[in-house]
Amino acid sequence: RDLSPRLSAPLLSPAFPRKNRISSNEPRAHHETMAQWTPPGFCDALWHFFKVQWYFFVTYFFGNWWTNVKPSTKFYHKVLVIGDSVAAGFGDYVTCLAPYGITRHLAVMVSKEHTVRQAWGFVNAGVCGSTSDDWHPGCKSSYSTVRSNGMLLGFLDSLLFRRRPLWRETLDNPRYKDAEIVIVCVGLEDSRHGAEPKKPVRTRDNVRAICTALRSRGKEVILCTIPLRWRLQDEKKNNVFAKDKERNELLAGVVASAGDPQLTLGCDLGSPEFCRQGLYTADAIHFCSEGYRKFAGAFKETLVPAMVRVEAKTWKQLI
Repeated sequence: RDLSPRLSAPLLSPAFPRKNRISSNEPRAHHETMAQWTPPGFCDALWHFFKVQWYFFVTYFFGNWWTNVKPSTKFYHKVLVIGDSVAAGFGDYVTCLAPYGITRHLAVMVSKEHTVRQAWGFVNAGVCGSTSDDWHPGCKSSYSTVRSNGMLLGFLDSLLFRRRPLWRETLDNPRYKDAEIVIVCVGLEDSRHGAEPKKPVRTRDNVRAICTALRSRGKEVILCTIPLRWRLQDEKKNNVFAKDKERNELLAGVVASAGDPQLTLGCDLGSPEFCRQGLYTADAIHFCSEGYRKFAGAFKETLVPAMVRVEAKTWKQLI
């Protein structure tokens, strides 16, 4: 008599439905991270609200205008970061008069690189809530201070100051325009606040114009794709995830079609490598400090060769 356990039919159903099993053709890590995306609790949402208000307060009253930005010299160079809330470091740990976002983490990582021999400064000129339309070189209207500084501070700022278009306010500013390397990270807000939110082609055209204008000034340009809203990937009625994914493909195409060695793609923030809830804040859109650290670690692989190229020009001039 056969006394071995019979494991034939009932185990696959209903306890293990076929649709939940992982296909051998798809990466297991991607499926495991999908299951971890849970909505934040009340305490998490409340803590996120206070962190957002603190971020707006610190960046408005203790932002770049308090920072001593030294001019570039033969042995001192600058990296300028422009773009939306991801470039601005929204979601990172912030303190008064201290760097935040990707600039904070890149400065630490680059200082340990033995191939970088000269001094470098990192300047964060990102603006929360800005779109690729706001950063277009031909834009003639000012950006929304309510989106960039919050409801209260943004309203007061609009009453007290008259802001210029972002391109003129940043790239024509003597403190920033001598930066040799410019990191462009924009497009995340286009799906909500862009002129044509349902047309990713609009983002591509704007970013291409930005990169072309920067290259005409002799800048090394490093382009980033945008983080995807992974929590929305399974919602059939919400096409934001699909549109943002298409934006990333078009942004990567800007670099590929240019064929310019001084226009490079930093890292793909929409890859499954960044599909982990622990890398994001409670809104599941913006990076937290751990996310920016991972972002900087992946981005460093493209940034360091660009820094070496800039330093090589200095050595050739001296020789």
